[in-house]
Amino acid sequence: MRSKALHEFKLHRQEKFLYICDTLDMWEWDVRVLDIQDGVEGDYAPICVGGRGVAPPEFCGGPTGYRLMLKQQREGAAMSDPLRLEAGVQMLAEVCPGQSVRSWDLLRTVLDEGFQSIDRRLHELGPLQPDRFSLKEANARLSELAQRWSLPP
Repeated sequence: MRSKALHEFKLHRQEKFLYICDTLDMWEWDVRVLDIQDGVEGDYAPICVGGRGVAPPEFCGGPTGYRLMLKQQREGAAMSDPLRLEAGVQMLAEVCPGQSVRSWDLLRTVLDEGFQSIDRRLHELGPLQPDRFSLKEANARLSELAQRWSLPP
């Protein structure tokens, strides 16, 4: 898949678009072009003029994983709690009768590994701050990405 620079889309002032980042996890970002100004020749770096909320951590399991991390943080209980795991498997067993014991054991294993991964990531990252936003940090990151990609005209 070929990446495109933002200026290649020939967007207009006040135009909006939906950006899907990581099609596997389906992160969706609503982006609006507030203004387009001539810059220094050869400088095509985007600039953020405002935002809301911090970006979720990478490799957190998509929107569902992120919501589970926030819930775990709020409740203070580990996601990998055996009682929570078993309650989830039992709820599914009630709505999907007739599955083999092997299927439920496999589901139990997959869910347990996923919950443990959420607990690990939250421990590694420290407290999540979903309402935090720093314009300075956002523009520093955009500048870093633009330099790495050395965006052409």
